[in-house]
Amino acid sequence: MRLIFLLIIALATAGALIAFPDIADQHLRLEAFGWIFETRQGSFLIALFALLMLLWLLRSIVRAIFSGPGTVWRSVRMGSRKRREKRLRDGLAQWLDHRGDFGVKSLKRAKGVLPDWIMEMLKVLAVPAKDQQVLQEHDDPLVTVLAARIATDPSAHPKPDLASCKAHIDAWLHVHPGAPLAISRKADIAEEEGDWSGLVALLEEEWKQGHRSAHSVKPRLAKAYIRLSEGSPEQAMTYLRKAYRLLPDDHNVLLAYGLGLIVSGETLTATRLWTSHLEKHDSIDIADALLVTQSADALRAYRKLESKSDSELNQAQCWLKAELAHAAKLEGLAFEQMIALAESANSADAWQSLATWYRQAGDYEKASNAYQRVLEA
Repeated sequence: MRLIFLLIIALATAGALIAFPDIADQHLRLEAFGWIFETRQGSFLIALFALLMLLWLLRSIVRAIFSGPGTVWRSVRMGSRKRREKRLRDGLAQWLDHRGDFGVKSLKRAKGVLPDWIMEMLKVLAVPAKDQQVLQEHDDPLVTVLAARIATDPSAHPKPDLASCKAHIDAWLHVHPGAPLAISRKADIAEEEGDWSGLVALLEEEWKQGHRSAHSVKPRLAKAYIRLSEGSPEQAMTYLRKAYRLLPDDHNVLLAYGLGLIVSGETLTATRLWTSHLEKHDSIDIADALLVTQSADALRAYRKLESKSDSELNQAQCWLKAELAHAAKLEGLAFEQMIALAESANSADAWQSLATWYRQAGDYEKASNAYQRVLEA
């Protein structure tokens, strides 16, 4: 900045001397320490500026000698450090604001302010997730990992395709084996693809290494086991038992496990598990499954629920009780109990049952009104 200021003064002075030659030709006399120096004003000013430039040049040469040839080359090629820092700030600002070329050009011109490996990482940061290239053979593993982390970010929009994400994860794990975040995102990709066996292996690895809590792993593991049971009928009960051991109180797991027991010929066990669960949890899905298993002896099942007071029954049990009464041909009790449940709790399931019963009885007006109440509930 000081050099630029000096050059501006020199140019202004030269312009003034050219515009007013008489001033430049005037004689100048200097006396100091017994010495007398006479010259013209124009020549004196030119000599003064030349001396200042020479002093600046000597100062730069001395600094370059002590700094080394690399610093000299960067200084000549890239300009001053402050200018390069400004370009770095401009590049980061463009990347943060998502403007222009996301700071790619500015970051390239800011080389030398930071170590080269950081500059490479900054270049990767400027590239959107969908445009990230797989850098498996790159010299610096950190750049490979950063590109993979950006490309597989769940919040990225638009996202790369699954094949690209898998390639990034493989490159990530190649340079950083066992990276917890890479394994976690690989598990997410496996779940998205429906690779349930792969998901189970990855989740069990994360859980075993302590990277995930049981609270976050168990629901996903149970879901994976249920999906595996659907695709492997011969091993279905093995997977369902694993899911049940993980989440014995989850109604989805219990429902799948009970259905598996029924297929295996253990209907009484499934009924016992579902009945016990329904006493503690208000689950209409379990109640609906129980209705199917108890319809063959609906009257007996109804009497068991009838022996309990209404205050002891939750909504799912009240619904099951009314449905069992209907299945046992106790139409009066069934309608009375289902209407009471529908009106008191505004239960969509109760209104749905009433609509079905009215339609079966041929009372389409009441069925239509019940269906309307279902939509409202």
